[in-house]
Amino acid sequence: MDTYKQPSWLRKYRTALILLAVLFLLFYAYIKPWPYMLYGPGSAEPVHPRVETGHELEEKGALLFTTVSTYSNPNIFSILYARFNPRMEVKSEETATGGATNLTAYRNLLSYMRDSSEANALLAAYTTMGKPIDVQPQGVIVVALLPESKARENGLQEGDIITKVDGQDVPSAKELSDYLTGKKSGDEVKVSGTRGTEKFETTVPLITMAPDNRTGIGFRNETVLKVTAPDPVKFDFADTGGPSAGLMMTLEIIAQLTGEDLTRGYRIAGTGTISADGTVGLIGGIDYKLMAADRENADYFLVPYNPQNESNWTLAQETVDKLKLKPKLVKVSTLQEAVEFLKKLDPKPDEPDGKL
Repeated sequence: MDTYKQPSWLRKYRTALILLAVLFLLFYAYIKPWPYMLYGPGSAEPVHPRVETGHELEEKGALLFTTVSTYSNPNIFSILYARFNPRMEVKSEETATGGATNLTAYRNLLSYMRDSSEANALLAAYTTMGKPIDVQPQGVIVVALLPESKARENGLQEGDIITKVDGQDVPSAKELSDYLTGKKSGDEVKVSGTRGTEKFETTVPLITMAPDNRTGIGFRNETVLKVTAPDPVKFDFADTGGPSAGLMMTLEIIAQLTGEDLTRGYRIAGTGTISADGTVGLIGGIDYKLMAADRENADYFLVPYNPQNESNWTLAQETVDKLKLKPKLVKVSTLQEAVEFLKKLDPKPDEPDGKL
């Protein structure tokens, strides 16, 4: 009876081959992306260097805008690290992007939100100071596509800015709605505009939308505004996305234009969207922003507060208590409340000189 014998070369190199296979699997696991997004503490940076108004102001402290660190398409090692890190979170890509068509569409939408927050910061600041400012509609942004809409499969994406329909200018949501009113469900319209830095054009069918049976494309929208201040205001937030720096931008604009150091020598961190009327809106990731502010030795943290939805305030309190963070929490519902709080602060005493 014949007996199978393992080839001598296989016996000789078996350990090396196993090691090679393990290394290959580890390398594959390292380069393979997964459809998840990781969240963690971002930065807490002074707004002052990122906002120019043409008015000089020396701040003894700092107004800090805070961010959340996000990482898309991580490998399995990053996912496992985040799973076991109490200061990080893992979300599916679909959950993180709100079901956006793709990551590019999601990022285009975040870029618009940042640009919109800059426009609203100007409007809120100049309105509060009683100064005139020029506002012109520039198009209609696709914020979210409705489930019943047929536009997604026909090429429309979140973050697209529509400027024309059937060759006709539609600078505002009202003008777009007025044009579509004369159409019926099933009709097709050609929409064009900008998608990030590129131009786009596509043809989409119309639907009947509940609850008022209007004819439309089927998406949540906002009018894109171009806001031009009388002062040479410039922003430098191209490396960020989303609207949550709006409040801190606005406070910095007011401080520079009035020549008043609102910091009073403190490091004032905060977050919150800003509306043209000065309303401070809720945001996501306030726990991670607080961690970033604590790391940068913030004295206070301005927390968006809504009596009908206290989620930001509740999470902020829980995070400070759980992690023993240093910043003192301050509720703010409006720009006026934030300004009044800062103006009532007693100047921070100078730090005592060190002894040699």
